Parts: sequence; structure tokens; C-alpha cells
Amino acid sequence: MNAPKFTNPLNLVRDDRVHRDVYIDPAVFELEIKQIFNRSWLFVGHDSQVPNAGDFITTRLVNQPVIMIRHDDNTIHVLFNRCPHRGAKICEHLSGNARPLRCPYHGWVFDSNGRMVSSALHNDYDRPTVSESDLNMTTVPRSVNYRGFVFASLSHDGPDFEQTLGPILPAIDNLVDRSPLGEVELIPGIHKHVCPGNWKLQLENIQDAAHPPFIHAASNEAGTKGRLDEFRMRAEDVMYGNNNAGNTLGESELGTFPYGHSYLASIPIRLKVSREAEREYKMALEASFGSDKTKAILSEPRHFNIIYPQIMLQSQFRTMKVLRPVAVDRTEISVYVFRLKGAPEEYDNVAIQFANATNSAASIILQDDLVTFANVQEGLTTSASDWVLFTNGVGKDIAGVEGSFTGKGFTELPMRNQFSAWREYMSGNPVGN
Repeated sequence: MNAPKFTNPLNLVRDDRVHRDVYIDPAVFELEIKQIFNRSWLFVGHDSQVPNAGDFITTRLVNQPVIMIRHDDNTIHVLFNRCPHRGAKICEHLSGNARPLRCPYHGWVFDSNGRMVSSALHNDYDRPTVSESDLNMTTVPRSVNYRGFVFASLSHDGPDFEQTLGPILPAIDNLVDRSPLGEVELIPGIHKHVCPGNWKLQLENIQDAAHPPFIHAASNEAGTKGRLDEFRMRAEDVMYGNNNAGNTLGESELGTFPYGHSYLASIPIRLKVSREAEREYKMALEASFGSDKTKAILSEPRHFNIIYPQIMLQSQFRTMKVLRPVAVDRTEISVYVFRLKGAPEEYDNVAIQFANATNSAASIILQDDLVTFANVQEGLTTSASDWVLFTNGVGKDIAGVEGSFTGKGFTELPMRNQFSAWREYMSGNPVGN
């Protein structure tokens, strides 16, 4: 393993800049997995993916394979995908129904809560030396089902779920509350792609309001010509404030919270549906929540929310991106689209169309970003300068309550906030205190 160039990795991050090693040093990356991803709350899946007892999905929490499965009592369990006997993965399918779970190596059988049910050699084990827990599957240390969104932590201790995600949970609330029934479900089919760059580049880019008119110049022209001319984001318009797009990007509010979470306020893009569907949807919401709450739900201004260190959520577009760091220069991205229960079917269709246009492997917008990430990753390997600057907006951040801050437009406040959390995680200290 390569040794970090700095004995103390905390020296890699300053208030307004970071050392390039945080993106390119494999030793720093390995420490991030241990100190950040193994200690934070990670997204496992949505409970709509396992609607019936015995239904399961398999996934990875960073580099550890797990099973999310619904038990007979309707609870959801997150189990390490490993047999306690000889270590084989118990389930190799992405999803299905297993009642019970059976290890393919020696046939050990487990209930959907991980308890061993039977084994052909069960009676041969000397009970004084083998405890009951030795024979059961291991449950991930901590898990929470928040309004259908299942999170887990690989650490037995550390800040609890509400403490860690509390300030950013309204982003999930707004997504779920957009359903007239107060429930969402995952639309089958998850977009997946690989980002040729460090995982932090993805989070930084999501709330960088200055980049769209530059790296997305061609896709902006192709996607908006004749339909959204007033919001076309050309570089000269952004720099000189010549049109609505430039003014809106420059005046958008960005907010940050402890633990690295943040949001970018709304930009003037919305999913278009027919007037009939819009009227039907609004009537259904008002019937469930009343006119005042309906207005509050639909006027939520956030365009993109970051649930650090892994989730990028667009509540109003029912789209969520989840990253998984694979290597120092390689990141896997999964894109989920949600159905609003009780809403007209047309709302599902436009949400899928939006995700396809912006996040599918064939999206020209996504390709712009992927090329840029690869360029940045390669550029950072040069010895031109050791430091990456996040100075935009320094000294202009406005302090709010309980450690929150806000800034305007092109500020790099979200990036500075992410690295503030990065330092806390990497120090091994309780984050956010």
C-alpha cells in the first residue's frame, strides 16, 4: 500500500483549498473507506423493492456484500451476504424471494432474519465450543427504515441516524409527501454507470452552479432550442447576467449543514405534464393534506440535495443518485426513479423521461460530466500545483442555526462544507460535534 505523502491526512485539507492527494492517492482512498464510509449511514435500498415476506435484494455497502430481506413479521433485515460456516456468499442473485435462504456450498439454511434453521451437519458441532450466534448470519450493525428508505451503518457506534441526517431529512420528506398517499415506490430499472474519477468529484459537481454553461454548452443548445430558450445557459450569459438562466444561476441559494449535507435551491426547470394530469394531481394532494400543506410541498425550492457522503437527491424530479467508491479513480453510480403513489401515471412517465435524458448512459448531459471527471482526474496527477482551490464565496457565507450556512450562486460553500466533514471523519472524532 502506498504511504500518504503527508503523515497526517488532515494536513491535506485547509479552509479554502485541498491537496490534490485527496483525489489521487490510493492510501488516502483506503483511509476514506475505513473512516468515512464504514462509519456513516449508507443507503441500502427502498422497502418497495421487497414488498413480500422473503423478498430480497443484494447490494454492496461500499465493498461489503449484503442482503436486504423482508421477514415474516414485516420487518426488514440487512444481513451480511456471508455464510457463518465457511464464508461463502449465500445469495448471488440481484433480487428474488428466498424462503428460506440456503447456502450453496454446504446447504446451511437460514430464516429471513438470519437465524440458522437447519444444517446437514448441525448435530456434529460441539455446542460447548460453538455458540448459537456462531451459527447465524450476521446482521449489519445498525439499520433504519426511514419512510421506506433503508439506511445502514457498518459501525457499531457513532452518531445515530437522526443526529447525523436530521437537517437533510426534509429532502426525503418532500419526495414522499409529494405522493397523495404519502408513499413512494421504486420504479423497476436502475441506471448504473461508472464514473472515471474520484468519488468526491461527483458530489462537488452536483452543486457547482458555475459549470453548466461551459461543459454542457452543446447539450444545452440541443436540449433547449425551441423549447426553453429563455433558460438556455450560455457561458456569456452567465458571466454577464444577460438572461434569465444566468441571473437565476447566480442568485440561487446554497445551504449547508453539519456532517457534509447541503442543497442547491431550485433553478427554473420543471417536469411538464398535461393540464388535466396536473389538475387531477393537485386535487388528490389537497384532498389528503389540504391546500396550505399542498402549496408548501409543491413550492419546496431545493433543486439538488446531497446526503453526504453518498446520495444526490432531486425530490421534485423523483430522482436519486447513489455513489459507491470503487477505487481512487473509479466510482459506481446508481440512479433510482420513484413513483408517487396516488398520482396520475403521467407523472411516472415524465420522471422516467427526465432520468433518461439526464442520467442514463446514453445521456449527452451525463457524457459531458464523465469526460470532465476523467479530465480532472488526469489533470490532478500533474505536478503543476499541489492545491485545488475552493475560494469562491469565502468570507461571504451566512451563518444560520445549529451549524448551518447559506451562500449565493457560484459560491463553493458546499465543497468547503464537504471537506469540513471529511476532516472530522478522517480524524476519527465524532462528526458534527
